[in-house]
Amino acid sequence: MRSFRNIGLSVYGLLAGIIAMYSCKSADSSSPLKKHYYVMQGYRPVALWENNVVAENPFPLSEYEKETLLDSAVQVCQAYMTKYPDHNLDTWPKDDCEAYLRAKAIQIILQFQPDYYREYAISEIRRRMTQFGVPYYRLDYYYDFSKEDTESPYSNSKEGLITVDVNVWNAQASGFSLPIRNGMGISFRAPDYENSLLKDWVPYPYMIRNRDYDWKNNMILF
Repeated sequence: MRSFRNIGLSVYGLLAGIIAMYSCKSADSSSPLKKHYYVMQGYRPVALWENNVVAENPFPLSEYEKETLLDSAVQVCQAYMTKYPDHNLDTWPKDDCEAYLRAKAIQIILQFQPDYYREYAISEIRRRMTQFGVPYYRLDYYYDFSKEDTESPYSNSKEGLITVDVNVWNAQASGFSLPIRNGMGISFRAPDYENSLLKDWVPYPYMIRNRDYDWKNNMILF
């Protein structure tokens, strides 16, 4: 997955704040959902099915707050990488490994998708394997429905906020994904993935479930 180039932002900026709802009238009428589009300056243009919409982030961060949190997370990561120069998470004590993973995930969220950062969210950490047998840790963050309303029809169960993956063998992040986008995100290739990607990365806007969608009669399981 590749990010849109900054060259496109001048075009997108002309359409800032425009929502073209349900513009795919020529789409197959047999499709259970229709697409709608959202374009906003500074964010990646997105095409969403009608059960999702772009929304205002209820927990916005000022630039100062974001940079302060980001600096703290980076410092924690650097301290652990210095403490364990082999960078193999399998050799680290469990507590240090988990502390590093949480700091690395916060770093990635703040760098690439700051609208999805939540101070209240504590990640669930699971060790997994890729299809090629490469081990990695997945950190899943979830909404707290007592603290914010996402218009979700799944309020009696967990709903994912954002997911970050970190390689075991080199302690580098391998990507992030957004459950609201059915797992779409971006994959990283170490080393120096952040420096190369952040030059032209355009974040996805903040998205939630569509309150006007007929969930009762059109419940879709993801």
